[in-house]
Amino acid sequence: MADRSLTKLDHASMRRAMRVGVTDGVFASASENMIGPYLALFALALGATKGQIGLLSALPAFLSNLLQIPSARLTEFWGDRRQLVVITSIISRFTVLAIIILPFWLEGDVAIFVFILLVTLRGFFSSIGVPGWTSIMADITPREGRGSYFGYRNIMCNIAALIGTLIAGWLVKVYGFPSGYQISFAAAVGLGFAASYAFSTMPIPATARKDRLLSNSERLQDLWQAISQYPAFRNYCLTSILWNFGVNFAGPLFAVYYREELGGSPGFWGVVSAAGVIATLVGQRFWGRMADEYGQKNVMLLGGIGAASLPFMWWLVPRWELAVVANFIGSFFWGGYNLAAFNLILELTPDTRRTTFVGAYNTVAGLSSSLGPLIGGFLADIYGLRAVIVVSGILRWSGYFAFKRKVPSDRDTKVRPIQGFAWRRENRVEGKGEK
Repeated sequence: MADRSLTKLDHASMRRAMRVGVTDGVFASASENMIGPYLALFALALGATKGQIGLLSALPAFLSNLLQIPSARLTEFWGDRRQLVVITSIISRFTVLAIIILPFWLEGDVAIFVFILLVTLRGFFSSIGVPGWTSIMADITPREGRGSYFGYRNIMCNIAALIGTLIAGWLVKVYGFPSGYQISFAAAVGLGFAASYAFSTMPIPATARKDRLLSNSERLQDLWQAISQYPAFRNYCLTSILWNFGVNFAGPLFAVYYREELGGSPGFWGVVSAAGVIATLVGQRFWGRMADEYGQKNVMLLGGIGAASLPFMWWLVPRWELAVVANFIGSFFWGGYNLAAFNLILELTPDTRRTTFVGAYNTVAGLSSSLGPLIGGFLADIYGLRAVIVVSGILRWSGYFAFKRKVPSDRDTKVRPIQGFAWRRENRVEGKGEK
């Protein structure tokens, strides 16, 4: 079987790769924020119900995360991780072109469900590249400076996201539905292609191509082995189930709550979204230094306080103008949580076969993320948005305390397997094992 060891980058190549990582992130963030924050409002304009908007978030998450382990194994079989990331990102961005022309040829429930299908395909193709992208970013960044690097990268990405969000909001306000959304989405596609091109120029460590793809039973065995062998990683996966379910139980419905319960205008939603981006931007350098000095888990615990409290902030907002305040405060804490969460998954996974471990985490956590909006949207149609938002807050705090209790600090835990654990038979035959 092929050797899975990495060919390390020299210092100059690593520096260049890190610069390209920032450039790719800037274009991708601007692109995503001209699309993502407005998908729910686009669906509302098409006539979608709260349950259908929940499905809009749930179905892409379910399909994307269900396929994370196959995506990880495909990445290893493919060999050229960068090529796979670029190809799938381009295909994902082409689906947005179909969304742009959707209002011209369909309407009613048919238009809504085709829109959900296109958004699902967009997320599906994008998710195929996630394990490869994550392992590449881990390989091109020195471990001791990851917090600072990703803090800086996030600052640049959030500046781009802020600009993209404000431009999209202005277009929606001036041109309305559907023209404002179509112009914004078209510009986002162009920026997305620029991101794909930038990423294609990144120097990365070479990895050996696997000899074959695994069968379905072997994929399930890989998932079980990845979760079972490393106790810290396993606990992180398990506590993420509750946390992600609670976060997504109401998260996709905040835009609907703003529009229907608070009476906010679609154009001002760009300002609300921009406030969140600004808050994340303001906090990135602070959170990056905190992560390097105090560890990823401690930053997640601090940031998690605001992230868990965000539903209650929305619940207490008396007027739609003050949605800016709730989103600003919540996003500041979310910025720290997300930065540390990404770094922690790199700390808790071994350098070899990281794509499989990342795929395992995304599968376990992502399946709960997909169930959250599906159930939350259904219950919102029955009991109302305010009740669903309160339940989301309770679930988030439950996941927060589970994480605090069960996941050890990355400063105290070395990435090591449980002694005596055996990998697949093909490794035993060759006398190879994971270190």
